[in-house]
Amino acid sequence: MPGADWQNQAGYEHLRNAIPAEFGWEYLRRNRRYRDEQRACADLSPDDPAQEKFARRWGPRFRRRS
Repeated sequence: MPGADWQNQAGYEHLRNAIPAEFGWEYLRRNRRYRDEQRACADLSPDDPAQEKFARRWGPRFRRRS
């Protein structure tokens, strides 16, 4: 993630008591391929085949924030 200091322990304090899903999300959101594909699918309709391909590949799908 641009600008993130992965060596700064304070930046990870919120993960100290994280459940597996939260920890997994922290890993996934840093994955460049995931972010690129997520952006490519962001404006597609939910029934677009590319959305299904994305879901099969990565698992979770999240709505864009308003």
